[in-house]
Amino acid sequence: MLETAGPPPADTSVTFTAGEPHTIILRHGPPDNVEFMELSFPQSTFQADSGRPVRVDVQPRPGLYGIDLTTSLTMGTGATLVFKYARYFSAPAQARAIYGSDIRFEQALAIGQLRPDGQLAFLPSIRPAADNLQARLTGPGEYLVAAAR
Repeated sequence: MLETAGPPPADTSVTFTAGEPHTIILRHGPPDNVEFMELSFPQSTFQADSGRPVRVDVQPRPGLYGIDLTTSLTMGTGATLVFKYARYFSAPAQARAIYGSDIRFEQALAIGQLRPDGQLAFLPSIRPAADNLQARLTGPGEYLVAAAR
């Protein structure tokens, strides 16, 4: 799993109107306040409940590029998650031993969703920019940046 060496982002809860697009950005703590992750919910994500308030809770995983995500309404399609790790990227020692370098480890990274059995199901992930990793969300849950062993 990709570790973060920076000041941790704070938990957040956001309420907005379902059926309207919304973006949530979490930042590392002071003094830098650089972006940690961005969640985007297009109009289609909560369209079935359009007009109702939806609450989204995001809890960053301590020391990792990961979040626990809960929503008060059932998620539809289209939501995306982008982890941004340009400043506080920290490859664990085990990853360096397996991959041989931080660069090779970074190239193998993907976003995964933790399944109830404790296994990580990797999601199709893209790199919209350098040091950014993006995947479509399948619903609420635990999401982590990791590489296969």
